[in-house]
Amino acid sequence: MNAMRLLRMILSDMRYQVKYGFYFLYGVVSLLYIGILFLLPDNLLRPVTALIIFSDPSALGFFFIGGMILLERGEGLHSYYAILPSTVREFILSKIVSLSLLSSMVALLIAGVVLDGEVNYMGMFLAVFAGAAIFSLMGLAVVTIAKSVNHYFVLSVPVGMLLMAPALLIYFNISHILIEILPATLLLRGLHASIGLEIPYASSLSLLGLMLWCFPAFLYASSQCRKYMEKAGG
Repeated sequence: MNAMRLLRMILSDMRYQVKYGFYFLYGVVSLLYIGILFLLPDNLLRPVTALIIFSDPSALGFFFIGGMILLERGEGLHSYYAILPSTVREFILSKIVSLSLLSSMVALLIAGVVLDGEVNYMGMFLAVFAGAAIFSLMGLAVVTIAKSVNHYFVLSVPVGMLLMAPALLIYFNISHILIEILPATLLLRGLHASIGLEIPYASSLSLLGLMLWCFPAFLYASSQCRKYMEKAGG
């Protein structure tokens, strides 16, 4: 893996995201969320902030990576993959890092403005970056088998709900080890800890769990992406 080539690919993907309005869209959405959160009473502000960051910025990579891949496919870019020096892993990492950075910036902006700086920024950045990376990798695995935009959304909506919904059980005081070890739950716990809400274990464990989940997610996405590239002409 070539570090400089990977960096150039990440910057290229970020420019691509700017070109197609990803940054503009999330700038507008962030302002909308901030406006809504300012209307909430103090006792709801922190848990709702965590829930919004969990359900949108943190999970945006799951849907946005599908959009990126489908846009690139529509432009015929993937058919040229065979003549490019980059590897499948570099292709994946550039997408994951660029989208996870966008997710993290949006999360920090929302929390920093609404909570008036009372945030563990490093803890939130690490949790959102790792969580967004996992969701983006799962989104990448799904989009590689989608035949069209409509097909992608038919596949991605139930998969996204399956990934995220179990974590919401903790709001109903329902907890189990099988729920707690899921990446979505680890992310939500990490977000709670970063804004001063109590969680049942050390916040470092939630970060460790998220980082561990990145490895199988990356291996699975790599396998699916390699098959996809072979079909696309790579």
